[in-house]
Amino acid sequence: MKLNKKSAIIYSSSVFFVVFNMIPFVPRVTAAFKYLQEGMSIPEVRGKDVITGEEVSSQNLLRGNVLIVAFWATWSERSIMQLKDMKEFYNDHPDLPLKIIAVNVENQLITPEERKIIESKIVELDLPFPVLIDDNLSVFYEFGVIAVPSTAILDSTGILRYAPSGYSLATRDLIVDSVEVLLGLKKPSITSVVKKGYQPAQKASRYYRLALQLAHQRMYERALANLEMAREADTLFSAPHNLRGQIYLEIDSIDAAVRELETAVRLDSTSVAARAGLGRALLIDGRIDDAFDKLSALHAEDDTYTPALLDLALVMVKQEKYREAIDSLKSALELNPRDPIVHYYLGKTYQQSGQKAKALESYKTALELIFPAP
Repeated sequence: MKLNKKSAIIYSSSVFFVVFNMIPFVPRVTAAFKYLQEGMSIPEVRGKDVITGEEVSSQNLLRGNVLIVAFWATWSERSIMQLKDMKEFYNDHPDLPLKIIAVNVENQLITPEERKIIESKIVELDLPFPVLIDDNLSVFYEFGVIAVPSTAILDSTGILRYAPSGYSLATRDLIVDSVEVLLGLKKPSITSVVKKGYQPAQKASRYYRLALQLAHQRMYERALANLEMAREADTLFSAPHNLRGQIYLEIDSIDAAVRELETAVRLDSTSVAARAGLGRALLIDGRIDDAFDKLSALHAEDDTYTPALLDLALVMVKQEKYREAIDSLKSALELNPRDPIVHYYLGKTYQQSGQKAKALESYKTALELIFPAP
């Protein structure tokens, strides 16, 4: 049975509401960003340094330098771990062509109290690189960040070469390894995580970035037109098909979404976003067994992509596998404890499995996250 339109809208909204924590994991496929992948250039990151007030631009900092863009929040302990480690590495190599921008993604709207907390944490850490606050999470959404912390590592030409999500001791080692390779301090090995990736034609990249901006503004018709031009400019570029599929899901054109996402996966089988999107589309289309197969296979390769964990749980609910669904939703909450959509579906699953007290608790948490106390 297909999900009704109201359920599909509620469900698809979870795609755009993300603030995540992370558990230790060594990724086998890249899943830090929904709309970017290795081989692509990134949208410009710019703003004022929180402490100095100076203008900061990723384009200006690149200019022959390796660049790290780190998304973080004060509520994420792993973010603080990462900032401390990056500070140590940066200070230990003052003469290297390396630049870092830390982008705070605390909340959609930053209150004066939260701004003070952010400033206090920056001063406490004594960071030697600029820190920006992502007002309205505009950069967060443009990248399609799915976990906090997440990291973009760019080579000196501005191409994304490695993008790990979350942070652990293993992730730290992989980040250091990738930066040392890009700086020429060591040769890449067969285990190196630095990836060349597919580098799309510049014209296709321009159309794609414009489409991203339009999609965030919900100007879907114009976004789809630009994505078609991106596809025509580079027929092997998978990202436009992925974004077209995501847009079609938003406007309830499920058959079109399936076609676009299948094409994206065919062009790039390592695209976690496209594979997860295809699983979601199959779920909404009522093809439960197919959705389960796709999402289970993805989960076996990358168990840190929270949208896929939510989708897999919804599939399990359809299969009346409530215990497994609850486990999947709890895993999603370990990654993203502040996502009200996950709490809502956990409550719904508890309710369907007869656990009313736990259902009420989860519903209450979801409401508190959506409507925080003043």
